[in-house]
Amino acid sequence: MIALLASILLLQMSNVPSSGNVLATPQPAAAFDPLYVLHANAADLREGEHLFDTRCTSCHGANMQGTAQGPPLIGIDVQDVDFELRTGRMPAPVPFEQEMHKLPYFPPQQVRDIVSYVMSKSDGNKVLPAVTLRSDDESLKSGREVYEENCEQCHAATGRGNSVDYADVAPSLMDATPQDLADAVRYGPDVMPKFGPDVIDQKHLDDLASYVWYLQHAKYNPGGLQLANWGPVSEGFVCWTFGIGLLVLLARRIGSVE
Repeated sequence: MIALLASILLLQMSNVPSSGNVLATPQPAAAFDPLYVLHANAADLREGEHLFDTRCTSCHGANMQGTAQGPPLIGIDVQDVDFELRTGRMPAPVPFEQEMHKLPYFPPQQVRDIVSYVMSKSDGNKVLPAVTLRSDDESLKSGREVYEENCEQCHAATGRGNSVDYADVAPSLMDATPQDLADAVRYGPDVMPKFGPDVIDQKHLDDLASYVWYLQHAKYNPGGLQLANWGPVSEGFVCWTFGIGLLVLLARRIGSVE
């Protein structure tokens, strides 16, 4: 058992950079054009209208006026629609229930077509927020400060989510893309507040996205065994359990030898 634990520890430590404090993943390329709504052609809009009529009107109404099953979309911003569709939250199986991030129902091109069609009828913002990821220490430090001030209370220090109240959950950010984060900050889905540029400006949005990317990908525990960042209580429990267990086994071994 001691040999097994030692091998696990060595394996964990071998995956930790010597500095223990680097951005371990290259910066991703932009997933798509943040101006795609403005570049939509007639064929895109026709396909978006067909998909909307087929999949969305039962809740949002034929004229996007909303119904008892869903809110109106007139005046909505592009990041709101993009976020809901691209993260699989819409179409919702149950109206007005909190939806979590899952595989999107529509493929990427159909998401763009629906968003473009909805925005052709809305006078809201038509340009998606964009972020630039940076790995320098100053940006990560600034991003951490923005995260601690505005996000940590709900999404937890490690970004793995937390309960907000008896019915709502702040989801984990471990699978969120930089575009997901930018959309959510400017949109404010569910019980999350909406952070405009007057609260989190573009530079700090870039820094925040960089820090969340760091949380997702960096090996930032130089000691080795991360234990999935469960937290001090659970990690302490694991340490006590294995530590006392090893001491008991050692004492029994010594006693049996004597």
